[in-house]
Amino acid sequence: MPSKQQMKICIDKTWYWCKVILAIFILTLVSYWYGTYHPNKHAKSKVNAELDKYYVSQISEMGLQEPEFNFINDTQFIRAMHKCINYVNFTTPKHLRVPYEMIIGQAALESGWGTSRFATEGNNLFGIRTWKEDVEHLLPQGVKKWPGWGVKVFASKCDSVKYYIELLNNHSAYEKFRTLRQTTNDSTKLIKTLDKFSTTVDYDQRVIRMIKKIRKLEEKNAD
Repeated sequence: MPSKQQMKICIDKTWYWCKVILAIFILTLVSYWYGTYHPNKHAKSKVNAELDKYYVSQISEMGLQEPEFNFINDTQFIRAMHKCINYVNFTTPKHLRVPYEMIIGQAALESGWGTSRFATEGNNLFGIRTWKEDVEHLLPQGVKKWPGWGVKVFASKCDSVKYYIELLNNHSAYEKFRTLRQTTNDSTKLIKTLDKFSTTVDYDQRVIRMIKKIRKLEEKNAD
């Protein structure tokens, strides 16, 4: 017959393992509940990415047509840009989109509200360059010999918007933009990360002033 001390040791061990099993059960239950009803950021982003892919594939199958880009003043230019961005966004996952104000602000600044030669002859709203001579391009006025770069020609203005968005999403020069976009959608903050988009020293401030002008025009026409 076991002694009292042996009985005590046996009871202590049993109680210890009961507590361990209970703790494991509680942790498992909490983990299941939290993972099910409060998924972590990685899980949520993965689900959202899959949903984006599904919606994009469904919209692509609709065969949506590119809108015409017609305008005769700044207000109409903004409207045409909105239509164009909406069209491009139909096939752009939500987490890869660029804020409207930022796109329109840069396009207005770079193309002189769509009136520059590069915009009218080459459908290039952002002054995007190519360093490949065999890519269709325009040269600056007065330049006849290939200087090592040209201003890329696009099939349409919406096509240049699409290329611009892809550029920000993929080029190594805009990694800071992609990082900041994860935490904010503020165009006036995001534009400060595009220091390599232009060699102009105060480029971000010029775009911000343009964004403010766009806001005023939209507010005026909303009344």
